[in-house]
Amino acid sequence: MLKSYLTNVWTDSAILNNQILKSLIDSAKKAKILDLGCRTGELIIERVTAINKPEIYAVEIDQTHFKEIHKLGIKVIKTDIEKGLPYKNNYFDIISANQIIEHLVNVDYFMEEIYRVLKPNGYVLLSTENLSSWHNLFALLLGWQAFSQHISTKKNIGNPLKLNLEVGGKSYDCHIKIFTPRGLYELAQINNLKVEKRYGAGYYPLRGILSRLLSKLDPTHSAFIGIKARKIIGQ
Repeated sequence: MLKSYLTNVWTDSAILNNQILKSLIDSAKKAKILDLGCRTGELIIERVTAINKPEIYAVEIDQTHFKEIHKLGIKVIKTDIEKGLPYKNNYFDIISANQIIEHLVNVDYFMEEIYRVLKPNGYVLLSTENLSSWHNLFALLLGWQAFSQHISTKKNIGNPLKLNLEVGGKSYDCHIKIFTPRGLYELAQINNLKVEKRYGAGYYPLRGILSRLLSKLDPTHSAFIGIKARKIIGQ
């Protein structure tokens, strides 16, 4: 019963997070967009509806859904983001990186690559789980692993309330670096990206309107955190 409720809370928070990301896309006649870790491709299609003629590229390490992604008109390729982005400098207007950065080891290189392939005045939307969320702080207070953290590729261990006990046995399935709002903000800053918007989404253990309201008032302790950051030349 408790795990079922927590699953619903997580789902509500993830839906709100995606809605906020969609709202941060500027209206435009056309734009080149890169989605990092596109999964099935459906979310990025939904996210860029404010753009009349989006030209969508994507990278994904798991090829399971490539056939469906191609049918959506997305130019997807298999690549390991840890090794860089296979695109030329100043190529994209928008980069979307939802629930990706927590899986990476070298987050500075990741941000450097985002900066490199963004056009001047282009922007990145970056979202991740929040280490300082109330449910993670509660777990740490009990001496458990944070909900947002993985420490083994064999099984989720260290927290008896984790929703998914299996992590797939692959290193890229694991959450390696978990951010607080300040950490995410400063990572963008030191990599020459100007943060225009910071937000929180979801507020455990609450659901509905109250969760939405409190995550807006207190993003520091929300379930998900995110930023919109722009590439400004000469600053």
